Amino acid sequence: MSEPGTVALPAEPEGSVQAVAFSPDSIRFARGGSDSLLRVRTVGVGAPLNVPVDGSVTGIDFSPDGGRLVVADFEKVSLHDSSTGTAVWEGPLDPGNSVNTVRFGANLIAATDTLVAVLDPATGAIARRITVERPLIADVDLSRDGSRVALAVDERHGGDHHSAGSARVVELPTGTEIGRLTPDNAVHAVAFSPDGKLVLCCAADDTTRMFEAEGGAQVWPLPEEVDDQVTAPNCLAYDPKGKWTVVGGADGFARILDAATGTERGRAPKLTPGAPDPGFGAVTNVAFSPTGKLAASASIDNVVRLFNLDGKELYAVPTEEVLTMRFSPNGRWLGLGTMNGALVIDNGEANQQG
Repeated sequence: MSEPGTVALPAEPEGSVQAVAFSPDSIRFARGGSDSLLRVRTVGVGAPLNVPVDGSVTGIDFSPDGGRLVVADFEKVSLHDSSTGTAVWEGPLDPGNSVNTVRFGANLIAATDTLVAVLDPATGAIARRITVERPLIADVDLSRDGSRVALAVDERHGGDHHSAGSARVVELPTGTEIGRLTPDNAVHAVAFSPDGKLVLCCAADDTTRMFEAEGGAQVWPLPEEVDDQVTAPNCLAYDPKGKWTVVGGADGFARILDAATGTERGRAPKLTPGAPDPGFGAVTNVAFSPTGKLAASASIDNVVRLFNLDGKELYAVPTEEVLTMRFSPNGRWLGLGTMNGALVIDNGEANQQG
């Protein structure tokens, strides 16, 4: 049985890697970044498939059947055969604006700083445009059924430079906004609950909040539960089972919170009792394993950690600065894009879904 924390696919000299994705069967690993190549290879052995692209790759996702790969490539979105790399279609999304996100589900979406577009998977034609009246879109999440999109909006970039932001939910079939939460500052990140009825968000006003997707009513924290502890949350993820959330903060900790109440269950890394605070680096990426029993975090002190719901670490692996992080669908692998290449960490056979 493999040891958790083993590097299964070491980093190659390929520049900064800003996007990674696993195929639905967890066998293939795709990545891309600054060197204008889309790379696809099996996690174990085999020569990579290298597909030239025009610019820097900022987003990748496999289609639900694994047969296609959608790629964000500077101002362009393209769809490729995932086995051969052949382009099915390609074209600009919003000329003059870089594409930051692509996501495949029941709907195919792509996003820039100011636009979320619903694309026809067969042709790439834009079926619907959703714009924000004040840039920028800091984060996007697609509901599991593909019917809704959640947007984290940072309004500090408008003409008056005021500190404001919002988390918004839009129905994709109609383009109608159905819910909005407005913290006191920019919203950094959003994540849907598995059923698409709730949205978790964190903001620059040092709050993490849960709200109802339809209507925008805040679920937690309640007014009397507001904590004055400064954690500076900036990244988050929802447990695929719907019971837990993980929030990464600039204070150096990733916290496991009860999704129903926001109550903290555990945090990583653990502090040694009686020892001084070592000053952990800010957490920049978090993710939940598909089992819902483990979470991972990456921080600016260049450590990736895998831990359980109580914060107990299964491993702490030194890395280059992590730009993106993703679990394989079976939970066996953790794929990382870093400033100096991509790598895959083995989480161990015991930590994969059967």
